[in-house]
Amino acid sequence: MTEQEQWQEFLNMGFIVKERTGEILGLNANLFASYIDRRFKLIYTKEDFYNYKEKLGKWIKVEDMKMRTTLRKILLSYCDSIWTRKLEDEYIEALKRTVFFEGELNSNRRFINMLNGMYDLETHTLIEHSYTYYSTIQIPIEYDPKAECPSFQRFLDESFLGDEESIKVAEEWLGYSMTSETKAQKALVLYAKGRNGKGVYLHILGKCVGKENTTNIAITELSNSFMRSTLNNKLANICSEMELNSKSLNTQYFKMITGEDDIMAEEKYKQAYSLKPTVKLIYSTNNLPHTKDVTLGFKRRLCVLHFRNTVAEKDIDINLKEKLEKELSGIFNLAMKGLKRLVDNNYQFTKCSISDELLKEYEKDLNPMISFFEECIEQADETYREDRKIIYNTFKVWADANGMKGYADISSRKFWTKFNEQMEFLEYEYKTGHSNKLSYYTGVKVVGEYRIDKNHPMYNGFPLGG
Repeated sequence: MTEQEQWQEFLNMGFIVKERTGEILGLNANLFASYIDRRFKLIYTKEDFYNYKEKLGKWIKVEDMKMRTTLRKILLSYCDSIWTRKLEDEYIEALKRTVFFEGELNSNRRFINMLNGMYDLETHTLIEHSYTYYSTIQIPIEYDPKAECPSFQRFLDESFLGDEESIKVAEEWLGYSMTSETKAQKALVLYAKGRNGKGVYLHILGKCVGKENTTNIAITELSNSFMRSTLNNKLANICSEMELNSKSLNTQYFKMITGEDDIMAEEKYKQAYSLKPTVKLIYSTNNLPHTKDVTLGFKRRLCVLHFRNTVAEKDIDINLKEKLEKELSGIFNLAMKGLKRLVDNNYQFTKCSISDELLKEYEKDLNPMISFFEECIEQADETYREDRKIIYNTFKVWADANGMKGYADISSRKFWTKFNEQMEFLEYEYKTGHSNKLSYYTGVKVVGEYRIDKNHPMYNGFPLGG
């Protein structure tokens, strides 16, 4: 570079120079910001800078102090006396406006960013990386169309005792978790007791997604706005054990995240902001969580995989995880077949009888009114009148006999709310009325061994055992 060219670059950087003496008088913050924009591929979005790394094929978040330090070094390499904190704030603000990005990162969901290129989910081919995809999420796998995974397939077969429906769901979740797509509106719960393979499956899923693309927030921490900020631009939130026997789960943010709603998040020293999560919630548990939310909105968000095979201690392969890690490229190909199946089925996971039965039992545990209706309530002719006292107090006797102390003490107001909700869910036609001091329901009848009559001590609400 000639002396004239160096001088011109100096001016292009924004330095204000006294022509006669060459003395540096100051710096034009806007020109310096434009110079940095030409020198680096930068964008600024949601209070963070990102720099595109050609060799990596992805955008990398640049911490505020690192950005300030880098720019200060550039300035000091030309003039060791020009930097001031006030000047720094000026050119940082100018740079933010120069490289401001209005779009959403990772919004192009047609591609999966891999180590050796962008995998096209429509053509199932690999193309070159490009900054124009604005991708910060890259899975740590090289695409190899010929790779296979016989050991992993054998592992799935053993873990689900050969159940093809469960195996297909497991494959679909692997593929779904590697994408930024959230259309399925589901969370995955791995359920089993003892040594059964769910830990190995979770480990491999985490390896496929990549450590940089995962978080590990407990389901009870989703209500914390600072914890929610760690979900931003992640693929999976993987929590290895979910034990909530002593707590009732608040499902508000669980449903918002799986339901593709925008959520508010906060980071220290930054303004609160709204984000649309790309993350999939994935939990492993020995016991399904207790919650007061018995709505369909919660239940339909759950996809449960039941690992039924218990591995004897003598048969445990302590090196299994490492063996399966060697098949990641093949596992990716298997996962893409599962993902295609999921997409072709309009983002509905393969119907799995074992999972459906488990969810049905779980729903009964959460809402005993379901079991009460199955055991004690029948539809009746509209002319039949059932005494409200018999309905209410039969429930209390039934709940006590089945070890549900909390429900045996249920208030009448709460009971009738839940009773009517179940009637409406089952689409029973009913009416309520009063006649000769009798308060009654039409359209339903109490049946079975727990039915009480007017001579029962509980008819007038006396304590059980009284």
